[in-house]
Amino acid sequence: MIAALAAVVALSLPNLQYPIGRDQATYCVIAESLLKGKHLYRDLWDNKPPGIFYLYIPIVKLLGRATWLVGAADMVCVSAAALGTFYFCARYLGPQAGALAAVLYAYWHDSKGYINAAQPEVFLLLFVFAAFFLIARRGRYSKWRSFAAGLALGAAFWIKYNALAFVPLVVFLPYLDTSRLDLPSPRLALTVPWRAWFARAAVLLGGLASAIAGVLGWFCLSGAWPAMREVQFEVLPRYGAMVIQRTPHYFIWALREVNFNLGNWPEAGVALALLIAWRCRDFHRTAPIFIAAVSGFLVTASQARFNAYSFETFFPFLAMLWTYVAVRVFEGFHAVSQRLARHGWTAARVGVWVVFINCAYFPLPKPAMREVERYQGFEKWWRNPQKSYQSYWWSLGIEHLGGEFQVIHFLKDHSAPGDQVYVWGTAPLIYFLSGRECPSRFVSNLGLISDWTPPAWRNQLVQTLRTKQPRFIVVERRDAIPAVSGTTLDSQEYLVRYPEFLRLLNRGYLREKSFRYFTVYSRRNGAALGRAS
Repeated sequence: MIAALAAVVALSLPNLQYPIGRDQATYCVIAESLLKGKHLYRDLWDNKPPGIFYLYIPIVKLLGRATWLVGAADMVCVSAAALGTFYFCARYLGPQAGALAAVLYAYWHDSKGYINAAQPEVFLLLFVFAAFFLIARRGRYSKWRSFAAGLALGAAFWIKYNALAFVPLVVFLPYLDTSRLDLPSPRLALTVPWRAWFARAAVLLGGLASAIAGVLGWFCLSGAWPAMREVQFEVLPRYGAMVIQRTPHYFIWALREVNFNLGNWPEAGVALALLIAWRCRDFHRTAPIFIAAVSGFLVTASQARFNAYSFETFFPFLAMLWTYVAVRVFEGFHAVSQRLARHGWTAARVGVWVVFINCAYFPLPKPAMREVERYQGFEKWWRNPQKSYQSYWWSLGIEHLGGEFQVIHFLKDHSAPGDQVYVWGTAPLIYFLSGRECPSRFVSNLGLISDWTPPAWRNQLVQTLRTKQPRFIVVERRDAIPAVSGTTLDSQEYLVRYPEFLRLLNRGYLREKSFRYFTVYSRRNGAALGRAS
């Protein structure tokens, strides 16, 4: 375990160079506003469940506006998830396999870059592992541990609603006896009497229901329930159904996305593990991992969109299956070597291990080069963090990190901390690092330009801007996300469809500064932003 965690830390240290991406910046901005007493959905809009924003509160409180905030949080998360992977895998395959699975999981996670860093799925995984180990532990206070496991699953639910796909795993797997699964008449059984299992399952479900009811009650008491109901239970389903309704041959597209995000070799690991377990009559050890992998993939697939970070709920169990394949292959080579040794065929034994070394070396060069590149970026970050973030090597096309820092520096130089700024675009990082407050609840304009959101929200924004009259309005270019918004227009182009906002901008603001991806408008002195007669 210690060796595995040391390797995980070594693999994850370059994560400190991660910039704060669009998603993570949104979490930071909303968490910081929650600390100031605002209410989610009513005063702060996003279409994600509430859990991730409250999880970011201690991160923002502890680290402030540090540009390495996400990388540091991700290092802690990946280490904790790797530890969970180790213990889960070691429970069924042994500690050596657990160590290899933990390292492989960390590599896969880190190789996806800052897009996957400290995302909801990573936190969800930690709560699921916590729930599982609370149940799996033998000893006293079984009902209290069951209730605590239910609370942990409730927390996972509020991070992602589809975390409920893990509930059967936590309810059944710790009590599942798979020792007879490879007999001529395979069968499954429970390690405890059914009556005891029903009692513990009922307590667990009670904890889950309490966590769900408690959060709903808090939103009702705070007065934010109407906004939550609109955002989460009226608008969010329309967003979720959009990709299925508008994607021709959705099933074929979904298979292509799975292959794109996982790659051929990780997918092949599942088939190889299944084949080896069947051939070696080893389902009594591997069945729990296959069940967990199916649960993790169901959580991924139920989101319908197959974003890269949605596979985080599948990666640990995929790593365990590939570890099982690697261990079994090694054991096969070792068995052949032992057989040759009994015949005194030393040269043949050497040849067998030469073949094994080549097989083991085959997948290593690409990951090694990738890690070298990451450490080169880390060295660049260590020398000059600011420059590193502005010229980050692996930035997404819609993440205009250099432009965001240009606007941040401009706002710090030309405005006071108490001035309000509105960013018409998808760059909430500008709010967070500049320390300038957003006057609207829409910290990103995706809730305003998307065709699955109510048109009344656009009227709310214009009315808010007329009332609060922010010092600056920043308009972004080349930030279109058609898969989310349903439009190929970027924020600046979309103003043609939003005449009320364009009229307010033209009448009340002057073009102050233009960057490659952003234009900054400053409020005219004495300008009236009220509705024209």
